[in-house]
Amino acid sequence: MSFVCRSVLVVCILSLVGCSGGEAEKKVAETKGKSGATAPSTAAPATPSGIDTNTGLDLDGNRVRAFSPTGWRRAPKSYDYLVRYQSTPQLAYPSVIIVAADPPAGFGEVTNENQKSFVDAVALRLADEFGGEGKPALLRKPTAVTAGPHHAVIWSAPGEAKLDNLPKKIEKECTAVVIDGRMYTVEVWAPAGKLDDKAKAAARAVAAALAVPSLDAVEPLFPTEPEPAAAPEPASSPAE
Repeated sequence: MSFVCRSVLVVCILSLVGCSGGEAEKKVAETKGKSGATAPSTAAPATPSGIDTNTGLDLDGNRVRAFSPTGWRRAPKSYDYLVRYQSTPQLAYPSVIIVAADPPAGFGEVTNENQKSFVDAVALRLADEFGGEGKPALLRKPTAVTAGPHHAVIWSAPGEAKLDNLPKKIEKECTAVVIDGRMYTVEVWAPAGKLDDKAKAAARAVAAALAVPSLDAVEPLFPTEPEPAAAPEPASSPAE
């Protein structure tokens, strides 16, 4: 074979190798691109804003899990509420409490479709205590609101509680949600005229983070807070 023929043959072979290698690299790149595009996300779930995720506490016979507002502390137990949080250990107010009750009939779940009817039903229930002859008026009528994943209702009302063992006028903002057939109302309390936006935001964060405890997971989304040692009674305790 002549020198020219051998040279042409070598060039052809190199060309074929280069072409097949390039096609292979292109296919690999395309495969990586496709696999990368369809790979499932491993990002952690969003952390509820404004709450301490290390304070998870299962309440109401393990029907609901609650979290403390960031920087707040859990107060001693009481039969008057499921849990109570204080902004500081030394001061009884502002405080956030959670109470449980059966929802109005027919509202085992609140959705976007029946939220307005739920608000009306809560307003009718509140009418027994507020707005009638000789009864105090609501500071804010029940209104539909979204609290995290919940279709909720919010209202504000006057009240009375003991402070330094004396009855004092208070005001409270209440957010009610229905979870697993139970209505949980998150109330933030403060002396009349002293309920500020910061305390209201703390209560709304608590309402937004309420959830059914995870029973099938090996570990809960957020660790459950251990029961604290006996805490001293605060200077005052809320009373209806």
